[in-house]
Amino acid sequence: MLKKSHIQYALQIDLKGQPLTPLDIETSQKQLRSTYRSHLSFVIAIFALGLGVSYRALTLNYDTEFELFNLSLYVGMWFGLFAGVMIDGNTQRKLQLIVVGIILCSSASLFASMLMTLFIGHITVWISSINILASALSSMWLMTYYDEILKGIESVKTVDEKGLCYIKKASSHFEELNQFSEQIREQGRMPLVAEYWAYREWIKVKVKSNG
Repeated sequence: MLKKSHIQYALQIDLKGQPLTPLDIETSQKQLRSTYRSHLSFVIAIFALGLGVSYRALTLNYDTEFELFNLSLYVGMWFGLFAGVMIDGNTQRKLQLIVVGIILCSSASLFASMLMTLFIGHITVWISSINILASALSSMWLMTYYDEILKGIESVKTVDEKGLCYIKKASSHFEELNQFSEQIREQGRMPLVAEYWAYREWIKVKVKSNG
């Protein structure tokens, strides 16, 4: 079922046990969609707060507000871009994380710096710079949760033609995998991406143990 310890949301497959039933898969999909919407709502909330506070701070015409505004956007953009590029995944997931990372890091940096400006008034840039960096770094850490959710959603999708061919080939060479594949066929469904990952990991371990 769905494993959430250590922020892991991807399905964990035991090739020595029974495959997930269609009900298990449906339940996991609902949980993941709900978690995804919650995290996306958080990103949207930070974005709205960042815009609102920035607009208010800019209308007060402080000496450093435009400098802080530009610095927040610059730092947030690069931190978000870095978070997305460093993710290990397919192109679609990388692009989604880059976009969300830039929005989240920039919004958090804007919110933190401009809120401090509103509370204190005229403040030195270096104080806000520390605040901006701390906010951007925190947002990068939050992106690890977002990445795990996307990975979990990907794990409950059915495999593509390439993945299916790999599973068939692996099943034809190893009896243990063939038994698991046969149980999946008996359920009348296609293998999941998580099951494809499990097959690849199983063969990798098998090759190492025989080598």
